[in-house]
Amino acid sequence: MKRSLLAILVSAAALSAQAFDRIPQESGFSGYAFVGGASSSRETNMIATVGGTEVADERIDSLTDGPDSTDYGRLLLDVGLNYTFAESRTQIFGGTELEDFLTQDSTFGIGVRQGIGGAGNLVVSAIASTPVETWEDPYLIGADRQETDVSSGGGRLGWEHIFGSGLEITYTARSVELDDELSGTFLGLSPDEQDLLNREGDLNTLKLAYVWQPSSDHLITPSISAVEHDLDGDAMAMDGYQAELNYAYTGLQNWELVVNLVAGTLESDDENPIYGETADVDRMGVSLGASYKEPFGLQNWRARGAISYGEEDSNIDFYDTSIGSASLGMMYSF
Repeated sequence: MKRSLLAILVSAAALSAQAFDRIPQESGFSGYAFVGGASSSRETNMIATVGGTEVADERIDSLTDGPDSTDYGRLLLDVGLNYTFAESRTQIFGGTELEDFLTQDSTFGIGVRQGIGGAGNLVVSAIASTPVETWEDPYLIGADRQETDVSSGGGRLGWEHIFGSGLEITYTARSVELDDELSGTFLGLSPDEQDLLNREGDLNTLKLAYVWQPSSDHLITPSISAVEHDLDGDAMAMDGYQAELNYAYTGLQNWELVVNLVAGTLESDDENPIYGETADVDRMGVSLGASYKEPFGLQNWRARGAISYGEEDSNIDFYDTSIGSASLGMMYSF
């Protein structure tokens, strides 16, 4: 009896783990394309544009108040393309990915996923940020602030499907550069004080996740991440932790439902020379999504809609941020 029970458990674990293997059993292309639109409301003092769309006011009148709310619309375009060599257990992939829906941080990546037998899959990719602008000096008051480009690029290493389980470990490292970093210039700060506000540097994240499928209709993925913003300005550098929970339900005939929850905390390394205290940030967010299969009889298409809300609550009001968004579009997968 014990042997039978053990055999059943081992067999069930193997079948469940196989569902989490991202390398298909057959060679060929697979992927998706999504096109849609989003209506958003955002509060931020630190980001100017996302994807060419203005998301904040050029002019502010206070360094002690939180940001005003800005409403805007955006066109959404997301793609993913894979090619699998089934015999060698190799997959080449590329596409866009939303790194963090609280900040709307999005990247484009290209990489290789390689199966290593019963040990799982190793993943290596290069990533670059999609277009974002910030302010040369976000602390300029009473005049129009000037935009400057933010570029970010780096790499990602991952170990998926570890020893046939749903366990995954991912390390991401990116560098951030601004065309013009002039933080604090118009406040008359000393060069040393301005250096404390420098926003360039490195972003590092170590993420541990587990993909769990208790039944064919439910997919649950909890994760926890160690986050380090190793920026050149010690007042802007932060580190902390983030927990996330993703739940997908596919038990309805034509619908797929997804819920994503995130919560975390970050703390800066040094006193901010403007406010005389270190910044502490609490992060939280929730996203709800739904997909309708084959609308109007269109094979391989899904109509997708989502609503989300997130905020970063800082003890320094100037750095408070929030975003609320509703999106709708069509996705083709193959």
